[in-house]
Parts: sequence; C-alpha cells; structure tokens
Amino acid sequence: MEKLLTIVGVVLAISLLVIIHEFGHYLVARAFGMRVLTYSIGFGPVIARWRPRGSETIFQIAAIPLLAYVQVAGMNPREPNDPHDRGSYQNARPIARLLMIAAGPLANYLAASLAVFALLVFGGEHLDASARAQIGDVIAGKPAAAAGFRTGDTIVSIDGTATPTWRSMLERVRGSRGQPLRVQFERAGSTQETTVIPQPLDIAGQQFFGIGITQRAQFRPVSMRRAVGDAIVKPATMTAEIVDMLSKIFRRQIKDAQLMGPVRMVQETAQQASKGWRDGLLAVMFISLQLFVMNLLPIPVLDGGRLLMLAYEITLRRKPNATVETRLLQGSMLMMLGLFLFVTSRELYGLVRGWLS
Repeated sequence: MEKLLTIVGVVLAISLLVIIHEFGHYLVARAFGMRVLTYSIGFGPVIARWRPRGSETIFQIAAIPLLAYVQVAGMNPREPNDPHDRGSYQNARPIARLLMIAAGPLANYLAASLAVFALLVFGGEHLDASARAQIGDVIAGKPAAAAGFRTGDTIVSIDGTATPTWRSMLERVRGSRGQPLRVQFERAGSTQETTVIPQPLDIAGQQFFGIGITQRAQFRPVSMRRAVGDAIVKPATMTAEIVDMLSKIFRRQIKDAQLMGPVRMVQETAQQASKGWRDGLLAVMFISLQLFVMNLLPIPVLDGGRLLMLAYEITLRRKPNATVETRLLQGSMLMMLGLFLFVTSRELYGLVRGWLS
C-alpha cells in the first residue's frame, strides 16, 4: 500500500510540473492580452468545467489527471484570423509571442530553482566524504556485517589511527590489502572495538578492498544567502550536464543509452522518493530540468520549434508559410506520438515480464 501511495504521489508530482509549464504559457499570454480559450488539467472526458465571471477562459479538469494544455486563440497557423482581433496569438507582437512560448520551459526552470531553495532551507546541505565516518547501510554477507557493525555506528579509529572523516576511513580500509583491521567505533554514546577483514569488492567495474558499508547521509544548515545562491547556480550546472549528455547520445558517444518513457520515469522517481523526501524532491527537480531542456529542442511541435519559427519571422520580418508550418507541426506531432507509444509499450512490456518472471 505504501509503495502504491508513493507511485501515486510521484505521478501527481510529475503532472504538477506539466501544469506549472502550461501555467507559465497562460500567465504570459494573459499579460500580453492574448485570449486563452481553455486551460485544461488532464485529458480524457471532462469531469469539471467552469469559467470565472468576466473571463474568456474555460478552466477544466479531465478524468485522467496527467499532463495539461493551454489553448490560445490563433495558435493554429491555418486558423482563420481577423487582423483586428487584438486577442489573437497571430496578431500579437513577435516579442510577445516569443516570451509566451518561452514562458513554459522557464516555469519548469524556476520550479527546479525553488526545489533547490526548499531543499537547502528545510533540509540543509549534504555533507560529502569530509563528514564523520557514520555508517548508513550494512550490506548482508559482507565483512562489516560479520564484524557486528550496525546502522548509526561511527568509526573513530583503525589500528589506533584516528579516522575523523569518511574519506580517511576509506583510505585506511582500501590500503589494508585484505589484512585484519582493529576498529574502534561509537554506538549509543559508548566506544566499542571489533576486528574486520576487508575483502576485494567490484562496484561499477572498479575493484578495491572494502567491508560492505555505505555512508549515512548527514546535513548541516545553510544561510539564506547561500540557499539563494545555490538555487541560481545549481539548476544551471545541472542543465549543462543534461545538455552535455544529450549531445553525447546524439553523437553516439554513449551507445547503451535508452530513451526514458513515463513508466520508467515514474519507477525511478518512486524509487528515489522511497529513500526520503530529499531524494524524492531531487528527482522531481531533475525531471523539471529535463522538461525545460527537452521542450527547447528544435522540433516544430515543441516550444523550441515554435521559438525557431519566431526567430525566422523576426530575422526575415515575415511569417513562415502557414501550410508548411502546419505540415511540420502535424508531422512532428505524429513522430512524437509514435515515439511515445513505442517507448511506453517497451517499458510496459518489460514491467509485465518482470512481474511474471
């Protein structure tokens, strides 16, 4: 039941990111006087619909609360257009249309920045290997388990040499060459001693001596100024890493990379969320940045494609041919839908096969 609730929460969180994306489009469209016809949360049969008094926008909630969309008057290039209609997208200034299209991805970027800020303010800064050598997990069947270590123990010395940090402890264990080590550790305020014999371990293709423990996550408070600074810098750094990875995939430098569909995205995010709210929020933040980057790809049906067409219009001072633009939008929409169905069906097949095996 707990796992199901986690998955439902993750699905709603990802849906919220899409709703935030569309809300960015909505706010800027209204700011520039464009007429928003529909703001829909979810898809499928409409279960609730209302229009505020004096508003031209119909707000609705559909039966399947995934995704969202905003319908702005004049967005379809083949749609009949009254040149005197000041609320039409087609009649808005190019800069207004550009900002409206860019507002969706930017809303996802801002959401990621707010997530970083919230993590630091409410959760503190994660300490790395310079933190105390406090044990998180003890892996069953490994030397640490045989020696009697438990989660929460803090290693203070090895063979009489102090190990004040996780890094110094690792250096002593990895340099042991498999010789027995006399380890002093703290548990519940008392100091105890045991002997552990490191063994060769192979993790991610790297071989070294270890005892089979993981570091316990430790955090410390940060100042408000630091939280604001990291909320600006870290999303930019992560965005650069996502772009670099996409570039390597396209150049086939990463040959085994596979596209991640909604099923795997929910699975991996739920797995992170099960570790704690910090890991869950980090995963959602990463997805928000992925939405930011992916929506800016120069594919006609995505925001990046529309921005490219607007750049064409601003540079050459003429609008793209409506017929060509429509065919590009329709073709790319079919391509994206086909890709979505292919990736989703592949992931569902793998999921069902895993259940049956």
